[in-house]
Amino acid sequence: MQFSIAKPEEVGVSSAALSQTLDYLAQRRVALHSLLVMRHDALICEGYAAPFTKDTLHRMYSETKSLVSLAVGVMCAKGYLDLDDHIVDHFAEKLPLGGPSPELARLTIRDMLRMATPYNGTTYKRRPTKDWVGSFFTARTDHEPGSFFCYDTSSSHTLCALVEKRMGRPLLDVLRREALDAIGFSEQSYCIRDPMGISQGGSGLMATPRDMLALLRLVAQGGQWDGQQLLPQDYLQAATAWQIDNAENGGSGGWDFAQGYGYQFWRLTHNAWSMYGMGGQLAICLPDQDMLLVTTADTQPLAGGVQTILDAFWNCLLPGVADAALPANPAAYAELTKKLSTMQLPIVENLAAPDTELCCATVQMGLNAPGLTALQLQENALVLHYGGKTCTLPFRTGALVQSHLWDDPALPCVIAAGWRAPDSLLFRVHLLGERLGSLSLQLKLRPGGATLALCSHEEHPDPDFSGTAEGVTAV
Repeated sequence: MQFSIAKPEEVGVSSAALSQTLDYLAQRRVALHSLLVMRHDALICEGYAAPFTKDTLHRMYSETKSLVSLAVGVMCAKGYLDLDDHIVDHFAEKLPLGGPSPELARLTIRDMLRMATPYNGTTYKRRPTKDWVGSFFTARTDHEPGSFFCYDTSSSHTLCALVEKRMGRPLLDVLRREALDAIGFSEQSYCIRDPMGISQGGSGLMATPRDMLALLRLVAQGGQWDGQQLLPQDYLQAATAWQIDNAENGGSGGWDFAQGYGYQFWRLTHNAWSMYGMGGQLAICLPDQDMLLVTTADTQPLAGGVQTILDAFWNCLLPGVADAALPANPAAYAELTKKLSTMQLPIVENLAAPDTELCCATVQMGLNAPGLTALQLQENALVLHYGGKTCTLPFRTGALVQSHLWDDPALPCVIAAGWRAPDSLLFRVHLLGERLGSLSLQLKLRPGGATLALCSHEEHPDPDFSGTAEGVTAV
């Protein structure tokens, strides 16, 4: 995937403003994984926090919903679907024996795209089930469809199932044939499946930030790429426009996310629209500035973290955007280049030297929610024992250590740790890969024992890292 490259000032963007954006986020401890900025069709800013690179697949969470919308748009353009179709007409095999509720029977594809289903939330999260799509047709309805915006990931997932059912191919394969191959979307990208083998249309996309920039560029250009019309322009205009009010219950991610909603795209302030995934996965189009912004991140532990990213753009970057080219600024550009090349995940600052008399002990844990039986604080590792399994967290205080949770190659992580007081050691475990999120562990030592507080900041909180545990030093 090739993009035209330019220095920021050449397209009217201040390098200093981009540096200030990075500083703003670092000062607020946002775990920024990547930042890409394009203006006037030129890539002017690209940086990755190690160990991420331009080729690293990243969990995009609910940005996946926008791809489902694009596939629905393609099917409508081909005459396979109509936005006013009733979803029950496409899933007779999923309906309960007594038939659908009156509210569900009236639900249209258009209202599903607008997050205006008859449900107050995601149906397959109400009770454990392997049939996520089936739950959408059997759950108790809460209100008339089309009434108001209420975020419902099962709606997106059911639309994805519809695409795959009608087209006979997985979601990404449908889009590859129509557009993704033409724009250079990475071959290794994929979508995590649900228990029934359906692509998780609500949150399962694994792709690179460059993939998202290319897709954002395609949508911003009305579906055109190198003179070819790959996606239906009229549908894209409708999808990224205001379709429903969400001021009352759309702003959980921040004020920007209460500006209206399209067809699986968010309206933002500054006349912007965006693909948006949990934790700071953003692909933002600013039409008035002819600018595209892409981030990957993990803000799940940080209250208001996604809005913080947007505030950095609005408060730091946009004031540095001009209508015409700016004078060259070699010093500012060199500083920006340095910041981008040295991006890293947040560390835990070391504030004290440890009390050596309390360290390197084995603590036998009593009854506790996480199920810990013992812990060992070694010189450069915290070892957690859970009955028949062991989790080792290697660390260097004030630094970052790459590892794998549970020694599982499928669970890459980066571990930060630091002494906050002589008897208090804080860990932050940045989870990478499909299980994008983080863990925090606060170890409080005392003569004769220790207390450990654990918190899992991820889509599905891990019970092994949730709760508190207390124990006494083994004799």
